[in-house]
Formats: sequence, C-alpha cells, structure tokens
Amino acid sequence: MLYGNDGLDELGILGGINEVIATTEMSGRINAAPLGIIRDGESLYVRLFLGTHTYENVLTNGWFVANISHDAWLFAETAIEDLEAEYFTRREELPVLKEAEAWGLFKCETFATDIIIAKVELVKGEVLRRDFRACNRGANLVIEAAVAATRYLALRTDSYFEELMKMQRIIDRCGGPREREAMDRLMDRIDRFTHVR
Repeated sequence: MLYGNDGLDELGILGGINEVIATTEMSGRINAAPLGIIRDGESLYVRLFLGTHTYENVLTNGWFVANISHDAWLFAETAIEDLEAEYFTRREELPVLKEAEAWGLFKCETFATDIIIAKVELVKGEVLRRDFRACNRGANLVIEAAVAATRYLALRTDSYFEELMKMQRIIDRCGGPREREAMDRLMDRIDRFTHVR
C-alpha cells in the first residue's frame, strides 16, 4: 500500500493534468466519471463541475477514488453514462473499477459553497498491475473526446462539437476496434442528448 504524496509517482500521477476515472459513492450508489488531477510539484488540484454526481458526492463526503486506467473505452463510457455494478469491486472498502491498473484514495479540501477548484491529497493507494503498452493516438484521442463531449453537453458550444468531429476522423484511422467502438458510442449518446449531427 502507498501512502501520501510519496506514492504519486508510483501510481503514475506525474506533473501536469493526469486523466483518471474518479469513483465516488452516495447512499450505496457508485458513480464513475473522468476527472483530471492537476499536479504542480507537490500540490494537487481538481476541477469539478457544478451539477454533476462527482461534484455532489465529493462535496458531501470529502473524498474520491482515482482509478488509473489506459482503457479509453472506460473514459468514453463514464463521460456520459453510469456504469453498471458489475464494473466495480471493493478495495479497502472503497469503490474501485475492476479493470483499474492502480487506484488512489484522495481527500478533497472542500469549500463552504464552491468546490470548482479544490486542493486534494493522496491518502493511500495501490498498484494492482503494470500495464505497459505503446501509445495509441486513437486511444489518447478517445480520452480527449470524452472530455470534449462532457464540455459540449454542459456548455453547448459548437467549437467542442467541431473538435469531436475532427477527433472521430482520426480515431477511425488510428484507433483499434475498441477505440472506434468507444467513439461511436460517445457520439451516439451526444446524438441522443442533443439531436444534432
């Protein structure tokens, strides 16, 4: 088990924005959603968006679990939809994705009325397996597309939709079957929510 900021490097949380899938829980219901942990030296921050389950759960409980995964499909799936219970397991009584390569429990310093940008601290974590692979441009773009999709749905800004269309063309060319399926599912959900495209 890893404890405190000494475990960040081991978990793969390095300088810059680290995309993870955060799991939170409220009244026995687990929520999973992409989240960027910003590491600036030894300081860690997250930006949460008002009106999301993650925002509400972190505000109430003061914690989230960061699931480290290279599976772009999971990022796309959790960006807009809730995962079924079979995707989760318990580690140290915490909700963790079964497919996570590592996980970390982060304490979140909440504010009285606003947690849009909050300071976080690693409490404990665990590396479950080391999943080495070459970079796949398609997989990386699926993660970026998941972020753009959530922003498009929240803000309804055409520039995010245009980005998604551009990313889809590259994912179709560079991604494998799982990445193409993830992007297709993401765009299908956007169609259902917006009836545009």
